[in-house]
Amino acid sequence: MRRVRWIVLILLVSFMFVSCNRNTAQTSTVEVSEYVVSKTNLTDTVTVSGTVQAREYADIKPFVSGIVKRVYVSKGDSVKAGDVIVELDDAEYRLAYIKALQNYETAKNSGSKLLIQQREIELELAKRDLENCKIVSPINGVITSIDIKEGDLVSSGKIVGRVVNLEKLYVSASVDEVDYPKIALGQTATVSFGAIEGLNVSARVTYISSVAETSQGIVVVPIELDLMNVNVPQLGSRLSQMSEEERAQLQQRLQQLRTQFTTGQQIPQRQQQRTSQTQQTQNSKIIPGLSCEVNIITMSKENVLAVPANAVKFSSGKAYVTVKKSDGTTEEREIVLGVRTSNFYEVVEGLQKGEVVLVTGRTTTNRTQNVPPTVFFRP
Repeated sequence: MRRVRWIVLILLVSFMFVSCNRNTAQTSTVEVSEYVVSKTNLTDTVTVSGTVQAREYADIKPFVSGIVKRVYVSKGDSVKAGDVIVELDDAEYRLAYIKALQNYETAKNSGSKLLIQQREIELELAKRDLENCKIVSPINGVITSIDIKEGDLVSSGKIVGRVVNLEKLYVSASVDEVDYPKIALGQTATVSFGAIEGLNVSARVTYISSVAETSQGIVVVPIELDLMNVNVPQLGSRLSQMSEEERAQLQQRLQQLRTQFTTGQQIPQRQQQRTSQTQQTQNSKIIPGLSCEVNIITMSKENVLAVPANAVKFSSGKAYVTVKKSDGTTEEREIVLGVRTSNFYEVVEGLQKGEVVLVTGRTTTNRTQNVPPTVFFRP
């Protein structure tokens, strides 16, 4: 019996060691690569989320009460300022105007100055009420709602619809307090829309709030950007995923656009036609309420020496890089830095074009190992 117990115990222990635990451990390795110092264009951006809003809109409401005689528009119709949208039955108001006119003429014959002034004001009011039987659009835009039909009785001041100017749109957004110092009026941005794949339009920062707010426990500063009716080249990916070279190309394009806006340069006729068609397409797709992603270009410097951020080391407040000489040896060299992007530093002094610096990178790998369990024996 004792021998059987020992055999079972030995088999149990053997099984536990064979089926030991498998743990995964992470190991880090340092990789060193070479980078040839060259001149490039540095661009940095701040990315925020926003919502498209209409800069100009107006509620449609009558200034007199009455029965709707005719509705001239439907949702989605384009109108101009002064176009008649709704017409009310004006029979009572025409009668009131005629009576006011008769009273005015009679007063003029009476010779009483005060009575003439009174009747004149009454005539003006009657004329205004008669004219207000035609409800007109106060602005150019598109009818986004119209909530009445022929035969309805409407009261003075009741909102019966809305017209929105889709040519004056802006993006309402908020920037984190950490990025707030980078934002300035006039900065150019690109705007992409999750609901409209492949469409990117340019925008310009036109408003920065002077008061910060707290949103979900995070301090942010509200900003606004006006959408510009200019077609930005489609780059196939979001700006946050672009390389430094692609960002530089985009910045050059935006600089050309800014120059055309500020100097009034003439665009070739064919290009104007293509731009006009593109603008119409954009205006039909971009509507108030859409969410969007905004990439604000906060810094841009052209044709400067730059090195990867991972190539720079700091000691005692000074910056250094490891320079590889032509004979294969290396030296630590102090440099003077300029601006920084997320991936690069501008080098003001200390390096020449064509020199080679070492860039340090760190990679992480997963390694699975077998770890035997701890076995406790009770004496």
